[in-house]
Amino acid sequence: MKYKSCNLIQHGLCFFNNMLVSCCFAPCDQINGQHPPILFDNYKGEILSKNDLFFRIKKYSDIFKNGGVPKECNSCYHIEEKDWDEENYINSITITHFSKCNLDCIYCTNNLSQEERTNDIYEILPVLNRFKEEGIIKKGCEFHIGGGEFTIYKECDELIDLYANSGFAKFYVPTNAVKYSEKLFQAMDKNLAYIIVSLDSGSRKTYKKIKRVDAFNRVTQNLKLYAKTQNSVGNISLKYIIIPSFNDNCNEFKKFLNIAKQLKINTIIIDIDAKYSRYLNNNIDEYLIKFAQKLKLLSDMQGFSTILYSFYTQCSNGKELTNNIFKNIIGYIKYKFFNKAVKRLYKK
Repeated sequence: MKYKSCNLIQHGLCFFNNMLVSCCFAPCDQINGQHPPILFDNYKGEILSKNDLFFRIKKYSDIFKNGGVPKECNSCYHIEEKDWDEENYINSITITHFSKCNLDCIYCTNNLSQEERTNDIYEILPVLNRFKEEGIIKKGCEFHIGGGEFTIYKECDELIDLYANSGFAKFYVPTNAVKYSEKLFQAMDKNLAYIIVSLDSGSRKTYKKIKRVDAFNRVTQNLKLYAKTQNSVGNISLKYIIIPSFNDNCNEFKKFLNIAKQLKINTIIIDIDAKYSRYLNNNIDEYLIKFAQKLKLLSDMQGFSTILYSFYTQCSNGKELTNNIFKNIIGYIKYKFFNKAVKRLYKK
C-alpha cells in the first residue's frame, strides 16, 4: 500500500541506554526538540514479547497509513512516499546504548563523566539472539552503530562475528580507529562492514587540539591496517567535521586529502559540527556553508567521491546563498572575528 512513512518506523529498532525506540534521528538531530518514537521506556535489555513489540510499532505505522504524521516525526527528512509492506520484521537496528570512548573530542555532545559512561550498560546480545531465533530480524539486516567507541564496547567482537562475519547482516560503524579490531577488518574484507573515521585533520597538532588525545599516528597506522585489501579499503570513508576556529582552513583539509590519497581511500565525508549546529538552532553562518562547499570542490577536483553529510544538509536546506563579493567579505569578517558562539561553545 502506498503512503508516506519511513523504513525505521516500519521495520527499525534503536537501542538507547534507557529506552527502545524506532530511530535516533529526533534526539540526535534535534528536529524541533522532538523526542524519538518510543516503543519501550525505561528499557534495560529485557527480553520482549514479539507480539507486544509489533503492536507498539504498528501504532506509529498506522498513523502514517491513515494519512497522518506522528508528532515525533514532524519535519523529519527521512519520510518518503512509497509502497510499504505490512509484514512484521526488523531490517534496521541501531545500537547506541553505550557511551564509553577512548577520545575526548572538543565537539562531543556526550557530557557524561567517564565513570557514568562505563556504568549501567545492559547486554544487547540476549535480546537480539532471541529476536533472531524467532525470525524477527531479517537476513540482510543493517546494523548501525552509535554511542561511544564500538571497538571498546564489551560485546563488539561477538556481535560482529554472530551477525556480520556469519553473513547474516551488514554493519555500519563510526570508529575513531584508536583501537584496531581484527574482527571488524574481517567483516570489511567480506564486504559486510563499512566504517567511517572522523579524522577531522591532516596533522598531529590539529588532531590533538580537536580530539584532546595524542593518537594521530596510531590512528593513521590502524587505518593502514584496515585498508590493506582491495575490499577493505573500499569500505572506509574518511570524515572531516568542520569545527569553527579549529580546522576551518583549506591547508589542513588538503593535508587530510593527502592522507586519504596515500591510503587509497576514495570516499570523503564533509560535515558541519553538530554541537555548533544545534547551538545556533541550525542557523549556521552562510560563510561556513560556503566553506563546506569549497572543501567539497577541492575533494572532487582530486577525484574523490565526496559526500556533504547530515548536519550540513540541515544547516543549508532552503538557504539562498549570496554571490555578492562585498557581502561575502562582510560575512567572513563577522564569522571569523565576531562569532561569540565559538568562544562560548568551545571555551576558547
